[in-house]
Amino acid sequence: MAIELILKKQFFRPDEVAELLLITKRTVYRMVHDGRLVGIDFTKRPWRIPREAVFLLFQPQPHSQKVQHLP
Repeated sequence: MAIELILKKQFFRPDEVAELLLITKRTVYRMVHDGRLVGIDFTKRPWRIPREAVFLLFQPQPHSQKVQHLP
């Protein structure tokens, strides 16, 4: 999928997210259901995942514990 298309689209189908992340569509659905990825469930169409939700996967998350560096 071309970068221009990625930046133009506001919502992605699960198969498109799977292609972008190089994972299976089943994994995308699993991520939506366990809360790692935001999805919108339309009744007569497949789930839609907002572009921002996909981009948030690449944001560093704060750690609950401090990382200890070894000398």
